[in-house]
Amino acid sequence: MSIISGDKLDSCIKHYKEHGLTPRVKKSGGRRAERRYLTYDDIKRVVSYITSFTETHGIILPGRIPGFKDFTMKLLPSSETKASVFRSYDTAMDELGERAVKISSFRQLWNTLLPFIVFCKPQTDLCWTCQQNNYQVYRSHNLPDEVKNAKLRKQLGHLQLVEAERNEYRRMVADGKGVAAEIEQPLKLGPHLPMSGDFHMHYSFDFAQQVHIPSDPLQPGPMYFLVPRKCGLFGMNCEALPQQVNYLIDESASSSKGSSAVISYLHHFFETYGLGEKDLDMHCDNCSGQNKNRYMLWYLAWRVMHGLHRTVTLNFLITGHTKFAPDWCFGLIKQKFRKTRVCSLDEMSEVVRNSTTTGVNIPQQVVNNDGQVLVRHYDWQEMESDFKVLPGIKSYQHFRFTDKQPGTVYCKESVDSEEQEFHLLKSKDAVPQFRMPSIIPPPGLPPKRQWYLYDQIRDFCSEETRDITCPRPTVENDPAQPPVQRPTAEKGRSRGVKRGHGGNQGQKLRAREA
Repeated sequence: MSIISGDKLDSCIKHYKEHGLTPRVKKSGGRRAERRYLTYDDIKRVVSYITSFTETHGIILPGRIPGFKDFTMKLLPSSETKASVFRSYDTAMDELGERAVKISSFRQLWNTLLPFIVFCKPQTDLCWTCQQNNYQVYRSHNLPDEVKNAKLRKQLGHLQLVEAERNEYRRMVADGKGVAAEIEQPLKLGPHLPMSGDFHMHYSFDFAQQVHIPSDPLQPGPMYFLVPRKCGLFGMNCEALPQQVNYLIDESASSSKGSSAVISYLHHFFETYGLGEKDLDMHCDNCSGQNKNRYMLWYLAWRVMHGLHRTVTLNFLITGHTKFAPDWCFGLIKQKFRKTRVCSLDEMSEVVRNSTTTGVNIPQQVVNNDGQVLVRHYDWQEMESDFKVLPGIKSYQHFRFTDKQPGTVYCKESVDSEEQEFHLLKSKDAVPQFRMPSIIPPPGLPPKRQWYLYDQIRDFCSEETRDITCPRPTVENDPAQPPVQRPTAEKGRSRGVKRGHGGNQGQKLRAREA
């Protein structure tokens, strides 16, 4: 309700007494523009069109997209906007000969009457099974009800499986937190004797996307086209504390992201940071090259049969639904990394340490700036002489080992399925003697890469770190190999070309290379 002045009220009363209920005419002789109000039919057509558009193009199945917990929400594709929907509405009304509201009224009616219809934001690392099932669901608009129900049941069955696996992960995490709360002396990550604590603990581990050093939040233009020194990230998270040990893997120490590297980091963690638990539970993603492979199972069986743990379970989250504790810690590191200038491994360690004020993230360098190896890599694939391969390993999600049956793995396809038993040892009567595999030395940087860092990246480092991150190469060319040309560019970073950085930018780079 609006408030008018006394003068205007008096004029309105005077006009009513003289002319009755008639529109007021301006003294200048003009006439007020006729205002067309929205009728009930106009509003009904807008709501009906948006609802019909959503039923045709939207994703309406509950639990289909991460980040939308409300089951009443309906999502439209990220390629659409309210303006694009309005344009199609305006065209449809023009073809029907009906009145179309303006875009401002269209938006207002949408926000007021249909707030549960929103647009999906672009996302990555989504479940391919969910996307395929959802596509089949919202493309089944004109199909018979039996076909629709079958597609819905298929997707709901997948979501129920995902929810069951997620609940199992939450249960293990809650059990670990309960153990940490019951123990009188606070638990701290650090060296503990194997099986020194009569409790069970849960850990999660994963790789993060590598970062590049040096890195500057105020990025120089030429650096966009170059490939700085690479640094990998591997995290081992103890949700009960919560704390995560982040292994900083320099490019010179990165042999691979394969099974031997992952197992070496796990072995170092249990020796250096483990809590000494007797019963161990672990979660990770479904990457077969790193986690779900024969060598990981052999290593866990090896730990149990030699008294390093009493029981071990290895659990895998459903592909596409693997967001868990390590991703949270990696996100904190990346937030701090984007805002900080980093020119060496020591500075990267400080970024990890200062990413939280409560000490959640702990840095652990694999090699230091002097090239000293701090985390040894072992060739765990040497166990092939003592163990057998588990058939159909990719079809199982849960594996269990116990010291009561050394060398035996109990596996399940899902959390609710029955366990199956398989003996991994080639000789059932003899347990292999305890021995560590041979050490894999760091591969180092090839001369071509060393010269590239020295010629192209060194100027972007701080004065104090140039001789640490990009030192002058001391290793000459191998006489047995063709002479190495000092490179002027490297095609290892397909990052595209910025607009507006065409000829002038290329001339600057070529001048700098010359």
